[in-house]
Amino acid sequence: MDQVLFICTGNYYRSRYAEILFNQIASEFQLGWRSFSRGFQESNREAPISPHAVNRLHNKNIYPNQVRYPIKLKPSDLALAHRVILLDQQEHKPMMEKEYSEWADYVEYWNIQDVDFEAPHSALDRLERKIDLLISELETNSNQMLWDNNHIRVQFS
Repeated sequence: MDQVLFICTGNYYRSRYAEILFNQIASEFQLGWRSFSRGFQESNREAPISPHAVNRLHNKNIYPNQVRYPIKLKPSDLALAHRVILLDQQEHKPMMEKEYSEWADYVEYWNIQDVDFEAPHSALDRLERKIDLLISELETNSNQMLWDNNHIRVQFS
């Protein structure tokens, strides 16, 4: 199964919300993709996930079975992913270039800022739109039609 890796600073808020929401939608669409998330820094939070993320997920009737604590990014995580998305270019590009420069050309950046710079309702709204676009792109790519030698349309996944 193909995998998307969402990365933010502490793997507590944005990347965790993206991971859970993406997996819920991908499962509903039987997309053949899964996501996981990591953070650049160790997190010593008392809760496993941001209350902003939990509240928004609950508002969408998404109740994850198991909620783990944040996990720090390792090179092996990057190697597992088919797509790597860092959630804020301004914040995360310097971290990526410093810690994982060999991967810097293989990632994409979104511009979803942390709570210090953008209100959670706004950031999560924009994150949802980005995930919808990503799901649409992945769904389109997996449903492309090809012509075989007999000029019969065949679908591939």
